[in-house]
Amino acid sequence: MITLILLISVTDGQQPKKEKPKEGKFLEIKVDDPDLQQEIDVLRTLFETDRAQLKQKHKAEKQSLRKTYKEKLKALRKKNKQKRKLKERPGN
Repeated sequence: MITLILLISVTDGQQPKKEKPKEGKFLEIKVDDPDLQQEIDVLRTLFETDRAQLKQKHKAEKQSLRKTYKEKLKALRKKNKQKRKLKERPGN
């Protein structure tokens, strides 16, 4: 009985999971009214444009943040290197 349960749980765990729907699927609807469908299509286009702009802005902010911290790390390394040079000098 225990081996059967283990066998079922192992095979079930190896099956690929269904992918979750991508964001923005809430605007992927179809209606019979052409005017309403056109408005939905416009909303979808605006949503996708705004989302793309947000992603680009977020990417730029991450790059800027990374650059700032790289500069801080570089300054810290330089400071540490100078401290080591001072310690290594004979006569100190």
